[in-house]
Amino acid sequence: MGEIIEDDTWSYILINGKSKTLEVKDAKFDKGRLVEISKIKNHPENDAGGEDLPHTQELADELKRRIYKEFFRKSFKNLVFLSGAGSSMDVGGLSMGQLWEETKKMYLIEKTGESEEIDGLELIQEIVKYKNNDTNLEALLSQIEGFCKFSGDCEVELGQDKKKLSEIKEEIYNLIKNKCTITAPSNGSFPHKVLLEKVLQRKQTSPRVKVFTLNYDLLFEDAATAVNAIIIDGFSFTFPRTFSGRYFDYDIVKREGSKLKEEDNFIQRVFHLHKLHGSINWERVKETGNVIINEDPKKALMVYPREAKYEDSYEQPFFEMMARFQRNLRLNDDSLLVCIGYSFNDKHINAAIEEALNQNPGFRLAIIDPGFDHENASKSLKAIKEIALQTERILMVAETFTDFANHFPEMKTYENVQQVTVNLKND
Repeated sequence: MGEIIEDDTWSYILINGKSKTLEVKDAKFDKGRLVEISKIKNHPENDAGGEDLPHTQELADELKRRIYKEFFRKSFKNLVFLSGAGSSMDVGGLSMGQLWEETKKMYLIEKTGESEEIDGLELIQEIVKYKNNDTNLEALLSQIEGFCKFSGDCEVELGQDKKKLSEIKEEIYNLIKNKCTITAPSNGSFPHKVLLEKVLQRKQTSPRVKVFTLNYDLLFEDAATAVNAIIIDGFSFTFPRTFSGRYFDYDIVKREGSKLKEEDNFIQRVFHLHKLHGSINWERVKETGNVIINEDPKKALMVYPREAKYEDSYEQPFFEMMARFQRNLRLNDDSLLVCIGYSFNDKHINAAIEEALNQNPGFRLAIIDPGFDHENASKSLKAIKEIALQTERILMVAETFTDFANHFPEMKTYENVQQVTVNLKND
């Protein structure tokens, strides 16, 4: 069991307008899951027969899931997912705070003789004049980059070694890439797969599901393989697979045995995947500038966490991905964006969502985040919470990705074709 977070005040675990809220008192959370409460606000304390009705964590979760299942059973024409760092943490991914701790370990200078260990990361912070009490890796990388630009690429003495700031920055980038290289669980059960299994049962006549992710890992690709799905990801079908935005406009249809008619015979289990911040298997070819998929790139093409990431998003292929994100949120004909594990700390992503909420009456938003009502939630998330209390266009749910995927409902618009794996062994 991880660290338990206690809250002796009332906490929201679901918000969907004025009439659909769920609050609990004395909540305790463990790894994002509600593990204990003392009371559910405005819920009966006796059942229909007059017997005591204990207000338990199990009851709170049941009520919460009943409400959000009803929300997701509605038929949404355009279904869009946005996946943030929190969605990978259920499968071994690290938070920004945990990446800071890993960086600190990397620059810990070992004891020599009777001397104590030296915190090398503090030495780096002192050189670039970074606040030692702020454990924000994104802010530190921005400070290092800015210091190099305006004050020069100076050296830092780390024990017996001397390293330039540019070298330190690249080492931290490599650490981030390595820690974001996550292997799908060997038992085959992980939330990305469970969710795809359900949402890809939509009728072929419905628009393709769009998945946008800020993560660098290959968990959605692994999930697609596990459920025998086809990904349209902006890369060619030739080798090497090369990026071009026009491939997002392609689709796959079945021609043989179909009649010529206005409506194409689209095949099942196809979705679009947009990696807004790049991927551990993307590489830019130096000679041509082309972006290709390479399972072992010398330098992965990724937007690393720092202030300049907003500038990076205006370069290809990131500009194409961002343009597609904005375009999908502008579709004024019954669209739903489901944010999973996204902290609402990226200004360019927030701006697109804000515009959709303000300008698109056919747009709805669902936020799946176990900590949406915590004090340390981002200012943007807190602002959305205030709006969610006024309108049913926004749903906020305190739920982990794993639990959400497991309880995500089958929809009437789905064709419930169970995917099975067949293994015929010859004697």
